[in-house]
Amino acid sequence: MLFSRVSNWIIMLLIGLAAFGFVMKVITDPMGLLKMVLIIAAVAGLFYFLYKRFMAKRMGPDNGQYKQAARYSAKKYQNNNAGNVLSRKVKPSPKQKAKPSYTKAKAKKRRNDHNFKVIEGKKGKKKNRAL
Repeated sequence: MLFSRVSNWIIMLLIGLAAFGFVMKVITDPMGLLKMVLIIAAVAGLFYFLYKRFMAKRMGPDNGQYKQAARYSAKKYQNNNAGNVLSRKVKPSPKQKAKPSYTKAKAKKRRNDHNFKVIEGKKGKKKNRAL
């Protein structure tokens, strides 16, 4: 309990000194503070770019496969709506005979291609169980 109170005071002291240093830097050298903030932002942006570029691929390729499948789905259904045969209404020509109603029901039940794409899983990897 004593340690908790001492650590709280130390943390408060460090925060107070940081605030004092920030205020002094703003008063004495505002351009230097701006340069420091821009440098920190640039370094953080560089680390973020490097992480996304190299580490994200190693961490999990499943996300990339999901994005690829989602793009494929969007492209397929975007083009499919314009050329869908069932959405167009075609007038029967006078030479054609009128079809019975049960054949029209069968035509409406025609199935479209499904949007299923196989995403490779971890089938060969054994589960790590404690028991």
